[in-house]
Amino acid sequence: MNRSLSVACRLACGWLVVLTAQAAEGVLTLDAAIERALRDAPQVLSAQASLESAQQMRTSAGRLPDPELIVGVDNLPVTGPDQYSLTRDFMTMSKIGVMQEIPAVAKRRLRSDLASREADVARAQLRATQFEIASATAEAWIGAATSEDNLARLHALRRDLDTQSSAARAALASGRSTVADALSSESVLAQLDNQILELEQKRAMSQAELSRWVGAEASSNLAELPWRRELDVTPAALAENVAFHAPLAPIAARVEAARTAVDLARAEKRSDWSTELSYAKRGPDYSDMVSLEFRIGLPLFAKNRQNPEIAAKLASVRAAEAEEESAVRMHRAEIEGMAATWHLGKKRLEHFEATLLPLARDRTRAAISSYGSGRGELRAVLEAFRDEVDQQQQFVDLEGEVTRAWVFLHLLHSGGTP
Repeated sequence: MNRSLSVACRLACGWLVVLTAQAAEGVLTLDAAIERALRDAPQVLSAQASLESAQQMRTSAGRLPDPELIVGVDNLPVTGPDQYSLTRDFMTMSKIGVMQEIPAVAKRRLRSDLASREADVARAQLRATQFEIASATAEAWIGAATSEDNLARLHALRRDLDTQSSAARAALASGRSTVADALSSESVLAQLDNQILELEQKRAMSQAELSRWVGAEASSNLAELPWRRELDVTPAALAENVAFHAPLAPIAARVEAARTAVDLARAEKRSDWSTELSYAKRGPDYSDMVSLEFRIGLPLFAKNRQNPEIAAKLASVRAAEAEEESAVRMHRAEIEGMAATWHLGKKRLEHFEATLLPLARDRTRAAISSYGSGRGELRAVLEAFRDEVDQQQQFVDLEGEVTRAWVFLHLLHSGGTP
């Protein structure tokens, strides 16, 4: 008997797991929406292509220029008895050679460094793009989820209010109520219907925005708002490392690139040099010749050439540093605000669940019971309904705010991934 009961329990548990899995099918969670958006968004593909381009440019940066082939004729007579002859005049030479420019070592190294910094900018822009897409997807998902939650709660309250409105009409027909009471009940019901229509409009708009990121999955049922989640890092630790966060990463990378550009501009004061090796063939009565030449650049006019460029690059660095400082201050303030919303908002939601919502519901039930027994007024019932509707909407809206704050802080810590 015990064995049969054990088998039955195992079968029941198995069916429960299957039914739970089937029920979960078609439910779009916040994490799944972000993952889908990051996988398919064309913005990510564009940023990845830009990064690949920058990495390819880094391979060629800092290399020596291609050598140049030299082919020509020197000292060709154009008048006299030897006119246009390549062999009769001892000075005429057919020449072939090769020339190689060799920029200063510091310049080549800094050009390679600048290409690396530009690749870092592209990599940081990819991180920022992923963060922006994840944030936009989360915002659309939260908007749709809060609308659905609000609609479910208001539909439940509407059924109760509709029952009460029917009771008010019955009381009017029996002479136990006034026309004003019946009209007040109908007015509250009409206002609630208008709120439901407004929420349906918001849900449709949020789903349209969500479909931009997840496609047809936007019409799936949405999971509950995950406002109870905890963070893997403290907000204080996030505020200390703002320069490394995905939204600020491109700015920090551009600052480093600007500093490298200054060093490269300064290196332009160093001389480049080149070498040329050529072989010259003369007429059969004369000897062939080989020439080897070296050329060295003379940056003698730095005041009007290199120095203005250095000053311009330094100004670009100051502008980039000021932009970074402004972004860091704004970002740190945003982190502190989101941390306060997340931390205190969770406490408020717990207070809603433990106290405010039960009290609002009990008040409504008490008012309905009192009115049904003839000891209360319909006005008290309608006021209780309005208060409960407001409390429910405040609760759901706060759920959305807390979830947004958690998503923002979590994406900063995770680098833009769910």
